[in-house]
Amino acid sequence: MGESVGIQEYIESYVPGLVEKLLEEKPVPSMGGTTFTVQLTMGGEKSLTYGITIVDGKKITVTPGGVEKPMLSVTLPEELIQRAFDLITPWTTRQRYDAVCETKGSLDLEVGMPGDWTVPLHLEFNDYADPKVKINIPLEDAAGIATGKLNAPMTFMQGKIKLEGDMAFALSLARVLG
Repeated sequence: MGESVGIQEYIESYVPGLVEKLLEEKPVPSMGGTTFTVQLTMGGEKSLTYGITIVDGKKITVTPGGVEKPMLSVTLPEELIQRAFDLITPWTTRQRYDAVCETKGSLDLEVGMPGDWTVPLHLEFNDYADPKVKINIPLEDAAGIATGKLNAPMTFMQGKIKLEGDMAFALSLARVLG
């Protein structure tokens, strides 16, 4: 397994490569001769600012510290980052760690978003591709389960969660995801 990537490396290296690959696969028509600039600031005690420049709808550059006179400035408040951290923190227990260590297989999770699109997530546990399971779940139900407001087995019995693949592996994921 690879080593973890920090937020700075993610924004400066990974995001540009990903965006360039997407633009290469699906170019934006009629963007030759254009330069689009965005300034992204993640607010808080240790505020981070990045300038993002996209030239000709093809080439992306990320500049630490921002860009001069950006066309669009976006600030993510510290509260949003803190809420994301608060959602992740309960998952970092010894019990969850032990469950993840014992899990072998892969999960394709498709979260249904408002507006009829999905966010696909692929999780592979301990470098094992098999067994496999695919779970489709609407965002509101995923949020309800994550916050403890909904019971995953009951949500499944109501037909709101769709499962495909190895059912024994799917059941074992309750220790990891529940």
